[in-house]
Amino acid sequence: MSDIELVHIREGDGTPPIVFVHGYLCEHRNWRHQVDQFKATNTVVACDLRGLGNSPLGEKEMSIETLGRDVADLVAAEDLHGAVLVGHSMGCRVIMEASRHAGGRVAGLVLVDGSRSGQDRDADQARFDASVAEAGFPAVAGALFEGMFFGDPPDWKATALDAAASVPESIARPLYRNLIAWDADHLEPTLAGLDMPVLILQSTYMNMARQRVRLEADEKSPYQDLITERVSDVTSLTLAGPGHFNMIESPESVNAAIADFLAAKFG
Repeated sequence: MSDIELVHIREGDGTPPIVFVHGYLCEHRNWRHQVDQFKATNTVVACDLRGLGNSPLGEKEMSIETLGRDVADLVAAEDLHGAVLVGHSMGCRVIMEASRHAGGRVAGLVLVDGSRSGQDRDADQARFDASVAEAGFPAVAGALFEGMFFGDPPDWKATALDAAASVPESIARPLYRNLIAWDADHLEPTLAGLDMPVLILQSTYMNMARQRVRLEADEKSPYQDLITERVSDVTSLTLAGPGHFNMIESPESVNAAIADFLAAKFG
C-alpha cells in the first residue's frame, strides 16, 4: 500500500476509464490536450508521480517499482475497472509495472515514446555515473532534455526545461539510476507477462548511448520491435515529425490514434 496519496485530477464519465502517467521529471499537465478531448467521452485520471509535480515524496525508494505500485493504488482508490493506462517515456515503464499490481483492473496499455536505457544493469549504471562525475548531474539532465526537441523549439520548451531542472538531484539522480535498473532487470520479464492489448506511439527513441534519435515514417525503433516480438496483441505506429513530447507537439495525431485503439479494442 502506498505511503502517500498522488495528486491527481479526475474528469468525465465513460468507459473505458483512461489513466495518464507522465515521464521523467515531468507532471500531469503534459497530458492537457488528451484530458481536454477524452473527458467528453471517458472517465479520465491524470496524476503527478511521487516527488514530482505537486505530489509528496514520501519515504519509499524513488524507483519504477514504487511508482508503479503508486499508480496501481490510485486505480484502486478511484475504483476503476477495465482501465487503459497511458504512459509517456518513463511513464511507459511505470504503467507496465502498475499493470502487474492492479488486481485485474487494467485492460490495456498505451506506450508513448518509450525507450530502453538499460540492458546490463551494472555497466549501464556505471556509464551514467561516469557521465555525472565528469559533467555534473545538472549538465547531464539538461542535455537529456535538450535532446528531446528537434527543429524550431515550441513556445513551452523553456517552461518544461525549467520544471525539470527544479527537481532536486536527490530525487532525480537515483530515479534515473533505478530506471536503468528496471529496464535491465524487469522489462523483458514484464513483457512476458503482458496479456492485454498494447498500443505503441513512437516518434523518437533513446539509444543505449542515451542519445535521442528521431524516427522517419517508415522506421521502427528497437523498442517497438522488442515489444512487438514479446507481446501478442500490439498495434505499433510511428508518428514522424514531432519530437519526444508528441502528445503536446502533435495532439491531433496522438488523440486520433488513442481513440482508434479504444474503439477497436474496447468499443
